[in-house]
Amino acid sequence: MEVIRARQIGPCFGVRDALATVEAVLDRASDGRQVTALGHIVHNPQAMERLAARGLAVDPDPSGPQPGGQLVITAHGAPPATFEAARSRGLEVVDTTCPLVRRVQDAGRQVAGDGRLLVVVGHGNHPEVRGVVGWAGGGVVVRDAADVASVPSGEHVGVVVQSTFPASALPPILAALEERAASVEVHDTRCPVVTLRQRAAGELAERVDVIVVVGGRGSANTNALVEHCAARRPTHHVETADEVEASWFEPGQKVGITSGTSTPDWLVDAVENVCRSF
Repeated sequence: MEVIRARQIGPCFGVRDALATVEAVLDRASDGRQVTALGHIVHNPQAMERLAARGLAVDPDPSGPQPGGQLVITAHGAPPATFEAARSRGLEVVDTTCPLVRRVQDAGRQVAGDGRLLVVVGHGNHPEVRGVVGWAGGGVVVRDAADVASVPSGEHVGVVVQSTFPASALPPILAALEERAASVEVHDTRCPVVTLRQRAAGELAERVDVIVVVGGRGSANTNALVEHCAARRPTHHVETADEVEASWFEPGQKVGITSGTSTPDWLVDAVENVCRSF
């Protein structure tokens, strides 16, 4: 059985940088100061388990960590009120916000500064979206065309898009907004890395019989990649190599492997090794 990796695979630069920053902070935390992440650094449970073993605590509440410690803002970002609250309590803030997430925040602030009603296309419970709304000073979040009913009619609207939002889900939302708003200005702030990842997966699907997607089940971009692949070839989503089953494959098949942007290389390597063993 032949195993082929997608052309774009493994963690993106934002994830690599965030993990490297946190690891460096943990290396320096020999003075006993607690290092606490405001949620998951990345949406990958195995990567988080490794950081926890090195002493990283996780607390979604910025008022939880004890003063004097360090609070890590995750790659997904956070609203400005979170930074202010942490610093007011004597916490040192370590900001690992991905530059491409910061681009979404900047676009949201631009929309608000232009006097338009901000509409964020994305998942309202995602930390990235909460951060974007916070930096803009407010906005309406929609995740599908039905949600557009919550947008006041007749407004001049500015749209920004959660960086990992699937491209295929965007057109019907924009069409619904065009019908409801006086005007619509769109800032397509989707992550180009995620777009390239999906394009590479589509190319991979042309070459293989089965696809295995490696990544956390809580990762938005990984789940979008699974949907993208499943529309083209039989697809299996795994977090670890232990989940790969021989029954998924037949002798002589070509198996493609791809991964979400928050998936560490060592997890991808382990899954590939198991697939090659069949």
